[in-house]
Amino acid sequence: MKNTEIFAHIMGFINIKKLSDIKLIPQAMRKIFILIPILLFSQTIWAQPLPVKLKHTIIIDTDCAIDDMRAISLLLDRPEITIKAILLSDGSLSPSEGAGKVNSLLKEFNLDNIPVAGGDLLKGVNPSWREFNRQISWGKESDNRVTGLNAVDCLIEKLKNSNEKVILVCLGPLTNIAQLIKKDASLTSKIERIIWYNESVKPLQGFNYECDKVSADVVFKSNMRIDVISNLNKDNTLFDSSMYAVCEQSKTRLATILRNVFSQPLVIEKLRQNHFKLCDDLVALYITNPELFDINIITDELNVRYNKDYDVQGIKEAITDMINGTYFSERNIVFNRFPIQHEMFNYDIRPIIDSAIARYGYDEWKANVMTDEFHGHLGVFSIVGAKMGIKARELFGVGADLLEVTTYAGTKPPYSCLNDGIQVSTGATLGMGTIHLATHRKTKPSAIFTYKNRSIRISLKKEYLEQVDADIKEGIMKFGLMDDGYWKLIRHNALKYWVEWDRNKIFDIEEISQKN
Repeated sequence: MKNTEIFAHIMGFINIKKLSDIKLIPQAMRKIFILIPILLFSQTIWAQPLPVKLKHTIIIDTDCAIDDMRAISLLLDRPEITIKAILLSDGSLSPSEGAGKVNSLLKEFNLDNIPVAGGDLLKGVNPSWREFNRQISWGKESDNRVTGLNAVDCLIEKLKNSNEKVILVCLGPLTNIAQLIKKDASLTSKIERIIWYNESVKPLQGFNYECDKVSADVVFKSNMRIDVISNLNKDNTLFDSSMYAVCEQSKTRLATILRNVFSQPLVIEKLRQNHFKLCDDLVALYITNPELFDINIITDELNVRYNKDYDVQGIKEAITDMINGTYFSERNIVFNRFPIQHEMFNYDIRPIIDSAIARYGYDEWKANVMTDEFHGHLGVFSIVGAKMGIKARELFGVGADLLEVTTYAGTKPPYSCLNDGIQVSTGATLGMGTIHLATHRKTKPSAIFTYKNRSIRISLKKEYLEQVDADIKEGIMKFGLMDDGYWKLIRHNALKYWVEWDRNKIFDIEEISQKN
């Protein structure tokens, strides 16, 4: 029903024949009547669905419990989430102890370019489970690397330098955020919202609150939006043996990292006892799948939201899909989901689908498939270009369409094929005017990627380039360029490189000044 029709129905209901009759209505009723079209107009605005934000820029604040490890792993594994820094607060572990855990986890994800900064110690905080958390390894390599800044100064720097609002993901006490407010309250305008894990909001209680009540009170009085997530003491919300079995069966990087943590003897023992509740993990799922949570607003504190319920089965299915590498954030332009069904692909592609996605992720798979269709054939350098573009996005921690690219691959095959892979994987295209060809005469499979004031040169390593050149020469020697045998060999080699060449190992990566 249109608004004009609704308005007519209301007029008829209160027996109004014409607008002049409004004068006959008592004053109180006139006010209500005048408000009706305003409310109707407002309702049409409020009824419009808000666009779903698929990409997020976040800063994580953690006290490094084992459920924090799971939450951080889920977030690190999501390509649509950019993590600007990880701050350490005192709680399940001290900040200095947590530094080693976080750095080893970042190393496992090949994301040790993310800065780590430690906060202050809290007096009297030494929970009974601290010794357990001390003994758990989060990765093979342990390094207590932290930035030269403490947590609050690191937070200030990241907020000042951010061109977009940042979500603060808090998995421990709110100490560092309270210190930010005291030091420079103006920067709260750069914070989109705080998502905090805590057992309860009405009343405020739980370990993360009890650690530093004063800081929590400061943050809650700041009028920043705060979304408080809790597991609501649901007995079946567990990271249990069935979830561990998913990690054992899957070959993804996320599965391997979680399996290595939960296969440690101390952890296995508690896993058998159903000890591990999904707690901080829920914060990661709230960011990626907010539709799974039933959210309330506190009427006397409109900036505070909390979950009164959530879909346990949906949560577990989403985590399982993430571990298996089959989770989709549905951020495509045309497809609802980019296809991975075997029957949709040519027969020589089908054997590599599962292993390619498991080893390198869904985004690289998508980039390579789209590159090959765009490029017109399955080529070696086009695949190298796709892998290079994905690696560049990882190094800058950005999504598609944000990088400027200068390529040194020229305009003649085979090196120029690199350009097509870069365009598809980064979104830096000729149409957007964000990819440029260097004027150097000597071409090479290399490109400079720029985001804001930072530039990185990425080049195919010499030994890999020599292998490709040798394979191409072999094909020409055997078949010549015009024979279909040459192109079959190129396709065969491209498939081989697609699966065997790891984007974390095949490139030389160099930070360069803008003058270069």
